[in-house]
Amino acid sequence: MEAGGKKKGPKKVRLHHLLFIGFTLISTIPVFFLAAWTQKTAIEKEFLATEDKHLLLAKNLTGTLDRFARDAEQIFRVSAQYLEAQKPPKQIADLMKIVRFNRLYMMDKEGQVFCLESTLQGQTSVKDNIQLSADLLSKLSLDIERAKLVPDQVFFSAAIHNSQGKPTIYLIKFGPNDSLVIGGLETDYIVDIGQKISFGKLGHATIVDHKGQVLSHPNSDWRNEIKDISHIRPVSLMMAAQTGVTTFYSPAIETDMIAGFTFLPKIGWGVMIPQPLSELEERASGIRTAVIIITLLGILTAALISWWLARYLSMPMQAVVQAAGDVANGRLNARIPTFRTFILKEANDLVVSFNSMVNELEKVEHRLRTSEERFREFASTASDWLWETDEKGRIVWESASKKQGYRGRTFTEIQGMTRQELAGDIMAQEDWTAYQKAIDNHEEIKDFHYKYPGGNGQIYHALINGIPLYDDNGNYIGHRGSASDITKRKQAEHELKKARDEAEQANKSKSDFLANMSHDLRTPLTAIIGFSDIMRHKTFGKLGHPRYEEYVRDIHNSGTLLIGLINDILDLSKIEAGKYELTNEPLQIEELVGLSFRQLELMAESSHQSLKMEISPDLPSLKGDKRAIIQILNNLISNAIKYSTEQGTIIVGATTNPDNGIEVSVEDSGMGMSDQDVACAMEAFDQTDRLHPRKHEGTGLGLFLCHSFMNLLGGKLKIDSKVNIGTKVTLIFPPSRTITVQKEKNP
Repeated sequence: MEAGGKKKGPKKVRLHHLLFIGFTLISTIPVFFLAAWTQKTAIEKEFLATEDKHLLLAKNLTGTLDRFARDAEQIFRVSAQYLEAQKPPKQIADLMKIVRFNRLYMMDKEGQVFCLESTLQGQTSVKDNIQLSADLLSKLSLDIERAKLVPDQVFFSAAIHNSQGKPTIYLIKFGPNDSLVIGGLETDYIVDIGQKISFGKLGHATIVDHKGQVLSHPNSDWRNEIKDISHIRPVSLMMAAQTGVTTFYSPAIETDMIAGFTFLPKIGWGVMIPQPLSELEERASGIRTAVIIITLLGILTAALISWWLARYLSMPMQAVVQAAGDVANGRLNARIPTFRTFILKEANDLVVSFNSMVNELEKVEHRLRTSEERFREFASTASDWLWETDEKGRIVWESASKKQGYRGRTFTEIQGMTRQELAGDIMAQEDWTAYQKAIDNHEEIKDFHYKYPGGNGQIYHALINGIPLYDDNGNYIGHRGSASDITKRKQAEHELKKARDEAEQANKSKSDFLANMSHDLRTPLTAIIGFSDIMRHKTFGKLGHPRYEEYVRDIHNSGTLLIGLINDILDLSKIEAGKYELTNEPLQIEELVGLSFRQLELMAESSHQSLKMEISPDLPSLKGDKRAIIQILNNLISNAIKYSTEQGTIIVGATTNPDNGIEVSVEDSGMGMSDQDVACAMEAFDQTDRLHPRKHEGTGLGLFLCHSFMNLLGGKLKIDSKVNIGTKVTLIFPPSRTITVQKEKNP
């Protein structure tokens, strides 16, 4: 009915054609079966006749070869006897010539070799002190060992090439005096026997030795090569001492063949008579013409009857097909008109039932349209989109709203994909546990948080809810539900969490800074108050006592530390506020380093550290802020002292780089820093040992202030550090701050 549903015009009746073809095929099937049976019977008869003929030829040829082998063995024995006597008569040459013996070798137990050689002129001669070829003995080693185990029994070797390159079979036996006799038997006679059998176009005889190597074959290359065809089915069966008929693929002529095959029991030679199957089929095709004529007449008769019958039956069906096509195209007012001519009862019932069905379908379609409209309105207000999946969790339907769509992807792109495939590696395996459990156990999906990529590569979030679906038989067929887009909500939650984390980090940094400052300010103030109180009460007598001088130095150092901390804080505030003003004046790096050494000398001595200066003698002057650079050097050198082991050396060097910029480095052999520690040390209010108990005084501003000052000066601060090896901090000033002195030229 569907085939005729399309409206193509009143004269095109596909059902008529279908019935015509069907009736014709039904009537012609017996004819085809008869033709096939006749052809098959003819081929089977040819096969049976061929099997008998080929097997008979193979057995006859085997008998001839058996007699030849027996004659060759007897001549070999007689020749061996005369060879042992070393007086062969003239008739021996004639006998050897009959079976194509070219020569015989005899090796006595002392290893002396004699050779009986027959010429084409019928002459024989015995030669002594002959050397047998080592290659020949190697190839015949297994056969020699077999002959040695059974004295006086003649063994036929597999075909091999003799010294002239001709295929040869060697006969081997051990005599009563432990003498070894070897006779070379050429295969010319075997080739002649095989080539005498030829029938049809490609029918022939093939003779192989007990290893499946070619002795006789129409292909001369195979004969000369002594080709191994033991893998061909009839040859492998002959080698297994079987006789019969089989089919196989011939690599020589590249076609399928049938062959009768048998073997020589004693020496294992095989004989097969193959013939192409195509020749049998050609002989069996004699009745094909008659079969074709009968088949064509049957088809023609059936076609004429089928055409008339199909036309009669298809007329009412054509009307039904046309009306069904109109209904399928949306014209539900289409009906089948009443036939006024003769019509079958079943066809009339079909017309009436079809018209009634269309009437009911028109009513159902109206109710369905109303229901769909109502459902669409509900869906657009209830959620972002609706969806359905099959029993494997694959998406089969989605109703995306106008607002959401498919995030730049069409439904055909995602149809048939599971949500896991759509999400890719965005969600971890454990995130799917609840969803997959609902799919596997046919349970309700409740508020499942789902992440998926849009067509623009952005990650979107949705909240999935659904219930399982079952067919009329209670079988689970998938899930159906709704989805709500929560991407903006998740983005807001992420931004809120990020802001909260930043606030907490800032608060923690402030708390750490205040904790450090409370300790670092309290320590020098306590020293100042304590020592000054001792001096005020004159605990050790008048102020001239030597202990007071030490206390005065401690008070001075504590005050220096305190003013340094306050200066660091004030400088940081000015830099962050953008109000720190640099003064540019000519500076000598060597003088600045020396000044810093003097200020930190006591600190270095108390830590058992030595300070060393390595400054290039021709280092030019630097234009910069003296106070800022002194503070940078003090911070770097004091850090090197604090974080170096005892008996260490802090080296301060200065030189110019290829760009004529001045570089100042502070290098120690202390505990060093990891990459994480370096990044931490460059932050304000932090120290590299922040995760360990407090070991050194400081606010954590040192490196941060150095970095900030270098930025103000237009330079860079570079840190190279390895844990347990040491740290090197390099100050790289821009070339614009190098003061170049023009040398006066001599007159």
